[in-house]
Amino acid sequence: CKIGSLKILKEISTNTQIRRAIADLGGLQTMVKILREHDKELKCLAAETIANVAKFRRARRTVRQHGGIKKLVGLLDCGGVPLNGPTSPEMERDIAVARCGALALWSCSKSRKNKEAMRKAGAIPLLAKLLKSTHEEMLIPVVGTLQECASEQSYRLAIRTEGMVQDLVKNLNSNTDELQMHC
Repeated sequence: CKIGSLKILKEISTNTQIRRAIADLGGLQTMVKILREHDKELKCLAAETIANVAKFRRARRTVRQHGGIKKLVGLLDCGGVPLNGPTSPEMERDIAVARCGALALWSCSKSRKNKEAMRKAGAIPLLAKLLKSTHEEMLIPVVGTLQECASEQSYRLAIRTEGMVQDLVKNLNSNTDELQMHC
């Protein structure tokens, strides 16, 4: 039931009025709770829906106030999954969870307070690690999040000290226009 509901919400939350209705009806709080679930598909769907809904200020604040930033940052941790080379179906699911977490953080990172919450939750080293990946579908939201966060001095310093500039330059050679643009 949850998976079916989230699949529908993910699709319809691209509409502005529906995004506001989801936030008004307490949907964001429920989706933040779902991020704790063990099921990876549930986590992905909840994070993708949060990414769609968090396009306006009140929604981004709601995600932060209900502990969503810390949970979304936690989704970025792929554990021991190799981010380059061949992957198993289980590894693919872990990479998909990280991609969905990055998508939601990208939407949430339009808020200065959320950027600070992300930094405190340990997002910088996780984003730096994911930036070394060869999985372009994950790199786009990771680089988009970094691009949004680079407006803050603490992130600019971290991007330099964590060696991310080299990875950003490397990804300029990508065949994907969107990835190049965000880099």
